[in-house]
This record gives sequence, structure tokens and C-alpha cells, in this order.
Amino acid sequence: MTCLVAEYVRENLPMLDEETPVIEVVQQMCERQVTSSIVTHGGEVIGIFTEGDLMKRVVNAGRDPTKLSVGEVCSRQLVSIEADSACHTAVLKMRSNGCRRLMVYRGARFLGLVKIQDLALAMATATRQRSSFLNVIVWATLALVCGLIVMLILQLPHVVDLVQGG
Repeated sequence: MTCLVAEYVRENLPMLDEETPVIEVVQQMCERQVTSSIVTHGGEVIGIFTEGDLMKRVVNAGRDPTKLSVGEVCSRQLVSIEADSACHTAVLKMRSNGCRRLMVYRGARFLGLVKIQDLALAMATATRQRSSFLNVIVWATLALVCGLIVMLILQLPHVVDLVQGG
């Protein structure tokens, strides 16, 4: 079974207009226990605001989160993927774009985002399941071969008698 991005989309993210104060965005992220928020303009996705943006562009820069709109400090270089894409394709896309999250769409409809951590866990679990299945096959084959060897050893005296002409 192929791992698909659609299975790991996070949908419960705050979606807030770019004019929303950063302090309000952070409060909503805390309430929902998420590390990012989707930034919109006129209902269209234009950016993402993450804990990293908060630390680098607000706290470290000494800016006041009560007087700053999220649109001023969000990341706007968005990388997206179709929901029916394979997980390994998403990981390769993240790697080539140097990001840890992808915006997920089904056609023109925004579904949410997928994080590298979720994909890594899903792919590791799938690999572990395949390894377990292969282990069963190897052990069954080994048992069959051992059974055949025992059967041949038990038949060895009869073969020797035939060869000696007796």
C-alpha cells in the first residue's frame, strides 16, 4: 500500500487574515496546540506563520507582537503538493526546497499542510511492516528447506542401497 500525502494533512490550523495582530495568531496557535498558522488575504492562502517566524522575525528582531500584523512577518515562499501525491515525493520536494512543511491542495482547493515529521513516521512504519512480512517469508522458506534436507537425509540409506545394487 502506497503512503499518500492526503492521509497526513493537518487541517485544524488557524486560518487568519494577514491584518491579524501577531499576538492574536500566537494565542490561537497555543489554544489549538499547533506550531503554525495559515495566513490569508481575501480568503486565499498567501503565507504561513510558524514558531520559527515568531522567533526570528518578531522576538529576535525586538518587534512588538501587539503592534505587528502577521502579514508583515509570515513566510510567503510557499511550496505546495497535490493531496494524492506519494509521501516519498513530498519528502523529496521538501528536501529540494529546504522546507519542513508543504501546503496541500486538491485541485484549487486548499486542504491543509503536511509536516516532514508526520511523513517520516508514516514511511518508517510502512518500512517496518514490510520488513516484518519479509521476515515471515524468509523464516517460512528456511523451515521448508530444512524440512527437505531432513527428508533427503532420511532417504539416504535407501539411495545407497539402490546404488549398491541391493
